Amino acid sequence: MEPGQTFNTVASVYDAQRSGYPEALFDDLLRISRLRPGDRVLEVGCGTGQATAGFAARGLRVVATDPGDRLLDIARPKFDQFPNVQFEISSFEDWPLGERSFHLVAAAQSWHWVRPEVGFEKASRALSPGGHLAIFGHTPRWSPEIVDALQPVYVRFAPEIWGPPVENWYLPEGPIPDLVAASGRFEQVSHRNYTWVRQYSSKSFAAYLGTRSDHLRVAKERREALLSEVELALPNEVNAGWETNLYVAMVRKRRR
Repeated sequence: MEPGQTFNTVASVYDAQRSGYPEALFDDLLRISRLRPGDRVLEVGCGTGQATAGFAARGLRVVATDPGDRLLDIARPKFDQFPNVQFEISSFEDWPLGERSFHLVAAAQSWHWVRPEVGFEKASRALSPGGHLAIFGHTPRWSPEIVDALQPVYVRFAPEIWGPPVENWYLPEGPIPDLVAASGRFEQVSHRNYTWVRQYSSKSFAAYLGTRSDHLRVAKERREALLSEVELALPNEVNAGWETNLYVAMVRKRRR
């Protein structure tokens, strides 16, 4: 499935269980990008608005895109009080840029879905002179106790998805800085890191896992059995650690 269609199948659970982003991340991003209220942001793969909220609260004008219509049906009512936020159903690759330009192109937990041969070039065209590209995402930093509780369940029910999480893509040792540099369209990347903890019930933690793309590729019956056993294997209260990494780069001046 297309990414948006995959998450569309669990849109309400996705909205309930996917985390937002640290306030400090938005403060740093606005400072690095020199954004002011009223500046224009293009958000790529907004989901149900987890990052959109941070931009809207700071008075930015946002065009938020996502290929998932059910995701956007949930997102839109949240921003009724923000007339400067609009949502458009489209993948970034297919989204019609036209003559529009933006001060920031931002992708929260979504840039790994964008084809790099399209994404960096299109982002650079979407940016006005001095504009910035921001890529950020969460990576699990779960305790050994959580990992030890989960491993035997996954080995039994879904060994093919047990291993390093796809979210490791967002770590500093991942590919983002090199991909930005290789595109030749942006200046040097600035990086910031944020660590935090979210408290889940065992049920809500299992529900979160069920919104992950790797889990959604598992046949429904086997996935439901897996998540049921995950819930039983965990303590009633789960304190899960996370790391969020932010990468920001200014667009290079276009050659005449």
